[in-house]
Amino acid sequence: MKTTRARSRILVIAGSAVGVFAIFCGSVALFGAWWRFENMPTAEEWQAVFGATVLVAIGLTLYQIRQVDASNRELIRSNELARDANLEISRPRVQVYLQADRQVWKDRTKPVDGTMFVAVTNIGRSPATNVRLAVDIPFTSMEEFFKPGMMATHFEDLNSTFDGSTRFPILNPRSTYVWFFARVPRVFEAGPEMPRQYRVTARYESSSGVHYVEEMILDLDVEKRLELPAPPLRRIGRDIESVGDELKAIRKKLKSVRSGN
Repeated sequence: MKTTRARSRILVIAGSAVGVFAIFCGSVALFGAWWRFENMPTAEEWQAVFGATVLVAIGLTLYQIRQVDASNRELIRSNELARDANLEISRPRVQVYLQADRQVWKDRTKPVDGTMFVAVTNIGRSPATNVRLAVDIPFTSMEEFFKPGMMATHFEDLNSTFDGSTRFPILNPRSTYVWFFARVPRVFEAGPEMPRQYRVTARYESSSGVHYVEEMILDLDVEKRLELPAPPLRRIGRDIESVGDELKAIRKKLKSVRSGN
């Protein structure tokens, strides 16, 4: 608004200068003799001086207009960047990934074991609507992780969620859905019959109608390299259980010794 007013003022000043010059030229043409004072510039010389002055004024005016236009463009660009940044911060963000949950044993010497899930979550700050998920090849796993005949039924349900149709009319922030996928680390040792990589495409909208497309790679070989730490509270809980078991064993032994005496 301010830049528009500034540009209007510049145009008014330039127009005034041109108007004065036009009046001067008209007076010279009509009353040229009036300008012929002794020891003073002639009317033609005054006309040349005024003409040069007007040209300079017009040049300065054009320069100021260019500066105002440049300032307007920078302001518009700054507003667009701020708007895009706000949209990026407040937008929904649907993620599909492999989530591993480590089993914590009482015995610390047992090998690392855990469960892997296919997870869908909205890590953004606003709801995602009309969420459509598609996977390039159907999810599958190993029969040994399921009861006989149950794997096909389980993955039929999982793959129906990733068939490209709208399965989540709305996915609220921090909402997470998981499906059992496999046991780790055994799944990492599977043969060629087990796909190593899945490409998932998520299409969804924000509450304001902006469309988003996310493409994610679920890669077992990448997951194999990741550490699988034990949740601290569960580890502490298991350690307390182990200490309790040891105390019970000691108490039982003391009772047997006392009864033997």
